[in-house]
Amino acid sequence: MVSAFDELSRSLGVRGSAITHLELAGRWGKHRAQEPGRARLYATLGGDGLLELPRQRVHLRAGELAFLPRNESHVVRDAPTTHVARGGSACEGMRQVSANAWANTKEPGSRLVIVDFDLDTRDAPWLDLLSPLVVVSGEDHGLGRWLRETLSLLAGAHELSASLRQEIATTWAHALFAHALRDASASLPGADAVRDERVVAALVQARARPEEDWELGALAARVGVSRSVLAERTTALLGEPLGHYLRRLRIDRAATLLVSSDAPVKTIAARVGYDSESAFARAFARERGTSPTAWRRTHRGGAAEEPVR
Repeated sequence: MVSAFDELSRSLGVRGSAITHLELAGRWGKHRAQEPGRARLYATLGGDGLLELPRQRVHLRAGELAFLPRNESHVVRDAPTTHVARGGSACEGMRQVSANAWANTKEPGSRLVIVDFDLDTRDAPWLDLLSPLVVVSGEDHGLGRWLRETLSLLAGAHELSASLRQEIATTWAHALFAHALRDASASLPGADAVRDERVVAALVQARARPEEDWELGALAARVGVSRSVLAERTTALLGEPLGHYLRRLRIDRAATLLVSSDAPVKTIAARVGYDSESAFARAFARERGTSPTAWRRTHRGGAAEEPVR
């Protein structure tokens, strides 16, 4: 059975990824400002280092993966005594040796691989509830081993097509976010919601079929929690009540169908859960600021007539 956390992680879109190799010697360090819509991972292949966030510090040891789901502001350096100015770098003697690799002129003491993910977070408000830093131990022979082996494939197999590399990177990123959802170290308000797999399972069910007329009490009974708990925790996960979220999701899917298919508006309205075309048109206009027909015409780039009903 697929975990609800695995399913929920797929609501996060991965637009692309970039891999950078670093071979570092002597004193080194860099400050990185927070980048909204991005995630970052540090993989330590050799030597060690220090990763510091405003309220958290971890040692980077060989074989470990340090994942920042929101790529919050941080400093990475060889030791606490190495000064790194805000927005600055302390890596002397570095030179670019290939398109995605940098090395020091001296014998390297530490080797890092950095993976940056460009994300579409519009459908994943739960991201704000994750711990700012999740470490996958080098002793983890399950997920950790798979992640490290897949990273080696991504980093080294340049003969793979761009599309295949993107597919692998997307699967890899979703596995990391599913692991972060399971992580129990987050202490943010509402973070208990992402630790309750029953609540996450309810959200996954509703997301899979937003066109259904979900009744909160019945959905809560299906996964074995109270109605109040489900309401409170899904709101924490989504940043809005479940009903509001599902209505928005219906309109999002309808907008995609309007552009990608020739189905009549009435058919699309029924497919996303509306009993009448007029009710659908009003809901669509409230969300998108235009009618379904105008949306189709604009986003197809032409002025085609609406299909005959």
